Order: sequence, then C-alpha cells, then structure tokens
Amino acid sequence: MKLKLALAGALLTLGLVAPASAHTPYHPGWQPWDLLGTRAVSRHAERDVVPAYGHRQYRQIKICAYQRPIRFYDLDVSYRNGGHQDLAVRAVLNPGQCTRSIDLHGHRRDIRFVTMAYETLGWHRGSRAFVRVYAR
Repeated sequence: MKLKLALAGALLTLGLVAPASAHTPYHPGWQPWDLLGTRAVSRHAERDVVPAYGHRQYRQIKICAYQRPIRFYDLDVSYRNGGHQDLAVRAVLNPGQCTRSIDLHGHRRDIRFVTMAYETLGWHRGSRAFVRVYAR
C-alpha cells in the first residue's frame, strides 16, 4: 500500500513539474542570438571577413571578445542587396565582453558578410584572442 502511495505521489509530482520545465518562458520580442562565425585574432592589426550563410533576416548584431582584449578599428556589414553599413565600434573589448546590441538599418536585413578590422592588445605570449559575431 505504501509503495502504491509513493508511486502515485511521484507520478503526481512529475505531472505538475514537467509542464513547467518543458519550455522556456516567452518574452515578447525576445529572440536568441545566432552565431555567424568565430575568428582568431593575431597580435597585429588585421582585417577578417565572417560570412553569413543562408538567407536569414536580422535586425541586430553584436561582437564578443574571448581570452584576450581586442581593439576594434572598423566594422562593416554587407547585405545581400548590395548595400552596406559602417558600424561605429571603435572600442576595446575585454575578454568575455560584448558590444551593445547594434541595430541594423531597415527593419530586417539579410546579411551577406561582416568585415572587421581589429588587433589583440598586449604583448603576452600564450592564448590567442577570439572574436565571435552574433546576430538576431
């Protein structure tokens, strides 16, 4: 009898808990960030291109630095319709830090590629800096 009550209690608890944990809460206007690409950054100033594969419409972009500080000189987003947008990201990002969410011109844009001019700061040997480009 005790086994049946324990089993019934466990099933009831699972029935009440499972629906609450089955999905993430919905927030109006919330959309997850898509990773467009990752690039390793050398110690010298360089220019890299991150292509955006597929035909997805985005409204915002952000850049994140990992493992070492990165100095950004220029960021340019090129669209599939031939247009481009020069974004003002002349800043230093510390490891784990991201730029603000930067709005793209127009309501939603199909990104072709993102061109970045940057360099790793400091003269430390060891781990390389990485940059990741996200869009949503």
